[in-house]
Parts: sequence; structure tokens; C-alpha cells
Amino acid sequence: MPSRFRLAAVLIALLALALAWPGRPQPALARQNGPELCLGLVATFSGEGFRTGRDALEAARFAVEAAQAAGLPAIDGKPCRVTLFPADDKDSPAEAARAVRDLVAHKKVSAVIGPYPSGLANAAALAADAAGVPLVAPSATAAVVTAGRPHIFRIAFTDAFQGLVLGRLARQELRLSRVTVIANGDSLSSASLSKAFIEAFIACGGQARLFTYADRDRDFAGLLEKALAAKPQALFLPNATKEAVLLALAARKQGFTGTLLGGDTWDGREVARLAAFNGAYFVAHWREGAPGERSRAYVAAFRAARKRPPTEIGALTQDAVDVVLAAVSRAGSTAPKALTEALMALPPHDGVTGTFDFVDDGNPVKSLCITRVADGGTNLETHVLPPPAPCQPATAP
Repeated sequence: MPSRFRLAAVLIALLALALAWPGRPQPALARQNGPELCLGLVATFSGEGFRTGRDALEAARFAVEAAQAAGLPAIDGKPCRVTLFPADDKDSPAEAARAVRDLVAHKKVSAVIGPYPSGLANAAALAADAAGVPLVAPSATAAVVTAGRPHIFRIAFTDAFQGLVLGRLARQELRLSRVTVIANGDSLSSASLSKAFIEAFIACGGQARLFTYADRDRDFAGLLEKALAAKPQALFLPNATKEAVLLALAARKQGFTGTLLGGDTWDGREVARLAAFNGAYFVAHWREGAPGERSRAYVAAFRAARKRPPTEIGALTQDAVDVVLAAVSRAGSTAPKALTEALMALPPHDGVTGTFDFVDDGNPVKSLCITRVADGGTNLETHVLPPPAPCQPATAP
């Protein structure tokens, strides 16, 4: 091949890579005049959580494209173009905070979507609140993320709510009296959910024991030997999927035959493939097939546009983008302060992951899904609306 053609081929390849890079701003559709919303997206594009970042970015772009095609948001009757600025939190709280500060200082964003895990969202929320810029965390569940921070919102339910639901499920529905909790002591979400579950389970008359491990631990044989000594009927694993899988497999290897329980951090597709999780229960924010016209329409539209099914992270991201754009239309402005006030004043939002409302703070009042693993798949058991039924201590089996 002549050298000039080889050079041309290299330049084309480099251009393609540049266009595909997650950090590249998403170009606005068609309209170049009128108001503009600069919207930040902080997610993990490098590190163990890169799949979450990939799903989040695709979902955010889809949400923006769909809104722009519908002429939304609008300010003074004029469509407002939206430019999306992705930033990599590198799976690090320090980098998550840095990403927010950079987006505010250099990209002049009026709002931020993300990050996703509670630990990263907490660090980013501190930076966003200090800057006076609204941040909507799609999947963070720890109370500290929004506590005392008027500019911070979440789409997810809280650990307090899911822990309460799971504790009562274990005691009242599954009739369990002894549960051992194995938590990641270095994870904000794991510690937060463990505390909520234990309090609820004990309040219903159950007995719970807590064991913790360090974030980088992967050999759980010794820990499980101690954790299983009291012969619990169930193990509650409020951990990331990878850690939950390792714990579950190690527990089965040591002869544990009881029930496995998990929170919203489990990936249903992953755990359903493993026989060790058969009969397990866990909480989810959303799943394909969830009831509601908005959910069904989202699934159909996403599949048609992207040629693959949407994810739970994608559904949460869609709702996060939608409420920000709704706030722009309501405020008639892209000013951060106006958006914060408009987010709090929004009426109940009919979202993909359910209908929810910011009543007194940035925590939505919304439902959750209880899912059961069975026969290599997952079954939606029930939707639980807040508040759950009062605890009625069950008689020990």
C-alpha cells in the first residue's frame, strides 16, 4: 500500500477512536441557536466498574437524544439544546470529586448526573453541593449522600427503606430467626445497608450476627468458618456482585444450605446463572418486565434504537436525565440555583423505575422490587410501596 494511503488509513482510525471516546462531549442535535444546558455525567469508565459507566453513558445519550427529538426541554417556548459532558471517576472517591469540580469550572455544567456507587456519589455530592450545582445520583442508596445537602438528589430508594423491607421479609415472610450478615467493612453502601437490615430484623424478633472483611479481601474461607459456626438459616450479603458470588460459592463449599439474601448491588443476570443462588432473594430498582406503561414504552424504544435490552443502570439514568430536563422546563432557566429549586418543586414524576416525588428533601418516595432467583432466572415477586407494613414479630420456626 502506498505510504500516503497508509497515512490516510491511520488518520481515519484515530478519528474514529476520538469520536468513540467516552469523555468526548455528545454533540447537540440539529439546533445551534437558543438556550443550552451543559449536563455533566460522572461514571466509571476505567476500573472494575467500567461496565456501569458504559451502560450509564449509552443510557444518558439515549435519554438526551429522545428528549431533543421531542423538542425538550423548552425555555420560553424555545427548545433548549443539551450538551452532555462525560467524566471518568476512575472508581475513586477523590477522582469523583475532582471530576465534578472540573465539570463545573471548565465545562460550566448546570447539573451533574452520577456517580453511581454510594461511596463515589458521596464524594462527588460534597463537591457539587459546595459549588451550588444540583447533582442527581441515579443509584446511590446511602443516607449520607443527600443528608444536609440541599443541591443533592437521588433516583434510588435509600438503604433505610430497602433494609427495612429485607429485614421484614426475612423474619415475617420467610420465617427466619437466625441470619448472619457478611459486609464489606470498607464500603459505604454495604455498611449502610447492613445496619438497616440488622435493625429491622432484630425489631421483628430475629437474631443477627455481623461479620466484616476488608475491601481487597478475596479469600473468605476463614471468615465463613466463623460466620457459619452459629448455623444461620440465611446469609445476608449486602455486597457488590463479584464479592457476593465469591462469598456464596465459598459458603456452599463449606456446606451451607440456607437462603441467600442480597440488596440492590446484586446483578440479577450474574447471580441467576449460578446454582449457588437458587432460591435467593434480592432487591432491585427496576427490571425489564416491570409493570407500568412508562417502563414498557422505555424498553420498546431502547430496544428499537440500540438493538439490545436496557439495563437497570440505564433505567435509573433515564429517570435522572428526565427529572433534570423537566426542571429546566419548569424553571425556564439553566441556572444551577433555579434547577435545584425546580427539582424540589417538581410534581410526582412518572418514571421508568416507578412514580416518585421529592417531598421534603432529595430522597424520592418510591417503590422497590423484591426478586427471587429460581431455575436459572429471576422472578419478580412483588413491588413494595413505602412505607412497608408495620412489623409484627413472628413466632420462631
